[in-house]
Amino acid sequence: MNIEKLKHHLTHLEDKHWKLNKDIDLMERTGKYGDTDINHLKKERLHLKDEIVKIKEQITLLEKSV
Repeated sequence: MNIEKLKHHLTHLEDKHWKLNKDIDLMERTGKYGDTDINHLKKERLHLKDEIVKIKEQITLLEKSV
């Protein structure tokens, strides 16, 4: 994958991560959702964060090789 595609994908993942943060915050504040639902979203958010870190590393490596 080229750098531009990686950057585009990174932006998409960061947007999803930001939205999950907002959703989790809202769910925790309202108290209307169970821990199972919130924990599921937190795991998804963690997975996204891991992917974001990996892509940032890939971009850094590719930029250094150019």
